[in-house]
Amino acid sequence: MALRTVKALEKIPRTTLVDEVIAAIRGMLDEEGWTAGTRLPSEHQLSIQLGVGRSTVREALRVLGHLGLVQSRSGLGTFVVGKELAVRHSAPDQEAEALSQFFEFRRATEPAAARLAAERRSSSALSAIKASWQACYAGAQNSSVDDFAALDFSFHISIFEAGENQFLIDAYRAVRPSFIKYVGMVLELGPLTRMMHFHDKLIEAISRQDPLAAVRAVEENFVDTDVRQRMMMLQTSG
Repeated sequence: MALRTVKALEKIPRTTLVDEVIAAIRGMLDEEGWTAGTRLPSEHQLSIQLGVGRSTVREALRVLGHLGLVQSRSGLGTFVVGKELAVRHSAPDQEAEALSQFFEFRRATEPAAARLAAERRSSSALSAIKASWQACYAGAQNSSVDDFAALDFSFHISIFEAGENQFLIDAYRAVRPSFIKYVGMVLELGPLTRMMHFHDKLIEAISRQDPLAAVRAVEENFVDTDVRQRMMMLQTSG
């Protein structure tokens, strides 16, 4: 008996608790009265209201900060900056799978590179990492998204070079065009100026030669990029 072919099911967008908290806070910001300059409830108050841990609230606020919607002020709290995302375009349907696979590649290679860099970096390699990040820092204020993505690639390849594994270095160098393209897409969600301290923890961990902290810093930053990817997919499907 011949087998019937059935229509493939569409993929269900993956969400996380951080996504849900971000959605809840964004919904709150849409309400009247939450104008620019309004102080949000504290992390503790938000965690109680939303029924989640403070670490989840903190991560959600960090992502919202990078997206340019809120701003944390030391000793004062977190304040509303804006309500609209600075979106230029969403990922086309045909790009969605390639975008996902590219970030899978990054997640597979960058933690390993960060660990090796923290273990093996020389003083000259550390100087190269810091110089590359200073260029990114300046680029966040003055560059286009594509230009910043190119600078960001130079920063990341400097970490791979510090780890002194030629196979990893060659594999990462090969994806430079894809890096600029797909990282550029993700960066378009939110102002570049909010990326100016994005990798500070990673650089600090490599500087003090702490491989576990270096890997944690990479994984922490992937929470931000993962959320941005899912937002792009939702906008595309909508």
